[in-house]
Amino acid sequence: MTTDGDSGGLEQVWVLHTRPYRNTSLILELFGERRGRIGAVARSGRKNHLLQAFRPLRADFHGRGELLTLGHCEAEGPALPLTGRGLFCGLYLNELLTRLLHRFDPHPELLSPYVVTLSALAQDGVPQDVLLRRFELTLLDVLGYGLALEQDANGAPVRADGTYQLDPHQGLLPAREGWPGNDLLAIAADAWHDSARRTARQLLRAALAPHLGSKPLMSRELFR
Repeated sequence: MTTDGDSGGLEQVWVLHTRPYRNTSLILELFGERRGRIGAVARSGRKNHLLQAFRPLRADFHGRGELLTLGHCEAEGPALPLTGRGLFCGLYLNELLTRLLHRFDPHPELLSPYVVTLSALAQDGVPQDVLLRRFELTLLDVLGYGLALEQDANGAPVRADGTYQLDPHQGLLPAREGWPGNDLLAIAADAWHDSARRTARQLLRAALAPHLGSKPLMSRELFR
């Protein structure tokens, strides 16, 4: 998909990834409210302290094709103070969006969950793994791969005393061994007891795997 970068004026964007380009420039992957994932060249971008992850920006672009050129760029607020595991979690969110979103395929309904999750990761409160699981569930739903956790692939209600496996193409299937139905119902109800959190981590990893492909996530390596 190609796009015309001169339409619409300033757009709220967040930097997902940067890499050096030529002597002083950067190639950016950004997440925007109108265009979705944006690929852009930032001329002399290595000198621009605004071009960092976790800072809300407003920017415009020019050019056509898969890689636009960054034009005007200004801060919309301070960078979120992510540190330690919170920083790794933020990098994981950015890598998910970079890997799963197609360039210039808008998903405006993802912007608020993304910002809310980053903001929560910068504070003490909800456990970080729960924040990630909530975002993963939302991301899958927005992309059309949402998980039905209250009924199985045959349309029968998930039983609290049952066990289930996930078929990525069909959904949950009853099985002799698998994830406890009680945990699946808890996840669906946003009730995050310890067992549900363990199940959610395994379940979401299995659900995301077909869409991420075989290349390992760098952010997961950081956790190790």
